[in-house]
Amino acid sequence: MSQIRRYTIIFTLISMISDAAVIFGSMLLAFWVSFYPPLIWIFPVSKGIPPLSEYLEAFPAILVVFLIVFKAFHLYKRKTYFSSTWHFFTFTQAITVALFSLMALTFLYREDFTYSRRLLAWGWVLTIILITLSRRLIDRLEINTWRKNKEPRRILLLGMGEIAQRLIRNFSDNPRWGGDVVGVLQFNGGQLSPDFNDLPVSGMVDDFEDLIRANPIDEVIITRLDLPHQRIMEIILICEKSLIEVKLVPDVLSIMTSQVEVVNLDGIPLLGLRALPLYSVWNRFVKRNLDLLGAAVGLVIGLPILLICAVAIKITSRGPIFYRQERIGENGEKIIICKLRTMPVDAEDKTGPVLPTCDDPRATPLGRFLRQFSLDELPQLWNVIKGDMSLVGPRPERPIFVEQFKEYIPRYMSRHLVKSGLTGWAQVNGLRGDTSIKMRIKYDMYYLENWSLFFDIKIILLTLFSRKVHQISHRILPLE
Repeated sequence: MSQIRRYTIIFTLISMISDAAVIFGSMLLAFWVSFYPPLIWIFPVSKGIPPLSEYLEAFPAILVVFLIVFKAFHLYKRKTYFSSTWHFFTFTQAITVALFSLMALTFLYREDFTYSRRLLAWGWVLTIILITLSRRLIDRLEINTWRKNKEPRRILLLGMGEIAQRLIRNFSDNPRWGGDVVGVLQFNGGQLSPDFNDLPVSGMVDDFEDLIRANPIDEVIITRLDLPHQRIMEIILICEKSLIEVKLVPDVLSIMTSQVEVVNLDGIPLLGLRALPLYSVWNRFVKRNLDLLGAAVGLVIGLPILLICAVAIKITSRGPIFYRQERIGENGEKIIICKLRTMPVDAEDKTGPVLPTCDDPRATPLGRFLRQFSLDELPQLWNVIKGDMSLVGPRPERPIFVEQFKEYIPRYMSRHLVKSGLTGWAQVNGLRGDTSIKMRIKYDMYYLENWSLFFDIKIILLTLFSRKVHQISHRILPLE
């Protein structure tokens, strides 16, 4: 996991915890200010002081509403700038919407539940003030953490000129961008500009492939688009194979489509592919909770089945019950998955690594049965609980095949931008075993670009009842 993503997750969680504490503290403080001295002497209560216990009982619902509204206002989305004005006005809008939503929900909560208008007013004011201050403190903490512990992404710029100079200056001045420019490549021949002599990596765009191999690069920014279109596409594909992020500085903003996003850096628009839904910390949090819940339930239900399968494997063939294998997971990192053994121990001694097929002759009779009903995958629920895998996602592949596929299948490595899954959109559409790898990538990328919680639940249900629903699922993304 990159440092930017790690810090984003950490400080998003800190912000959520801080917001919850501030909302709770503001409610208590508003209750005290409303019904206890000295203001109670000035504004006496005619109907008596309501019990604090009623507000404490309702706090979980209050907190959920606030967090949902804050999420809708993008208050947990990573930002690369600080603005007290933006914080104040955005939180004022969000808190106002949250309070009006809570007022509406009181009609559904309990018929005899009432709320104090003075407490509501004080709560509104105090929450805005305290949450703005707390977020500013968290922002300061984050930027100081970046300055002390920054492990910057190594950025290579393609193209020299004013934009390149501004990018270098802004990456240097703002540590939250999490990047350092390590080199600039020049277009169209000529002498290298003396303005970039201090950078360790320099040269011509023609040397791009050699420089990428010789220097660790995390991101490439193409600052000019006067390279031939074919060359730009070659550069993007080269970067994709090495999991190097690519951004472009557009010369015409009208070229934007729904598949791209623009990041503004001091007036310089950086154009890149649209962020995947699972880049969102909130979405990853929701998906992780679904994984933990589903895997825990699956292990409890599947434990008797696992025990029966384990005994059957031990009785019918020589060797261990479980089979561990190295696969490539999120961000190209190696993971060890565990499966029930379905082949003899020496199955690959003669053939070497081979792709599995639907009717693999090497499988034992029991192994073919286990594969037919995917029972051999049950131990991978433990990989899900450990965090190596997800319930739903692209299926992980062995390193030797990843090295082969990434050379000739466009966007193959993009499927490693998220956690691998026990099942996936490709698998529930019948793309398993010796089916087309290119078609699987098509389905995997469709899943990554259109992820939602309900999509995950649908795929899980399709996996459990796949034989009955393949024809239905094909209507959404037809095979070609």
